[in-house]
Amino acid sequence: MAKLKMYSNNDVAETCECSVETVQKYAQKPENEINFLGTGKRKIYIWFEEDIERFKSREVVMGRPKKPAQPLSP
Repeated sequence: MAKLKMYSNNDVAETCECSVETVQKYAQKPENEINFLGTGKRKIYIWFEEDIERFKSREVVMGRPKKPAQPLSP
């Protein structure tokens, strides 16, 4: 039987070289399907290898979006 290694938010943040807050925000979204224990604000997220790979391959938009061009008023 294969052993599954589980990771915490801190482990994932260290592995992916990003902040723990970024990892937590990703895990909180239901569409990302990260397993958890607990309810409400007392959730503990449990990460597996395939979850970490999905996190690493996500599309990241860096920086602030540009403002739309405003026409000049005479």
